[in-house]
Amino acid sequence: MNLLLLLLLQEDARPIEVPNAMGAHTWFIILAAGSFLGWAISYSLQLQREARARKKGREEIVRRKDELLDQIADLEAQKEAGSITEKKYKQDLKDLKFHLAKVLEKLGPRS
Repeated sequence: MNLLLLLLLQEDARPIEVPNAMGAHTWFIILAAGSFLGWAISYSLQLQREARARKKGREEIVRRKDELLDQIADLEAQKEAGSITEKKYKQDLKDLKFHLAKVLEKLGPRS
């Protein structure tokens, strides 16, 4: 006990450095939070990319539907003008309606 008192009373005594017990824990929390934030940002960007692709795909389908409707209208105009045979008109109309049905099926219930 006296030895301890003598060591404490010395003038050139240095403070004892105690390692931070929470140091590793703190770094683990920082890395875990950073990893989670990185994943959240990545996931959000992926969702935005997918939404943009769906929107672009839907716009393409709507454009194709409009083209098919225009082709049907042109076919009707050709029939009325008499510039197309009845057989050719029926075959082309059947094909266009088939393609239009496929496009409308892709569009789903909302159009």
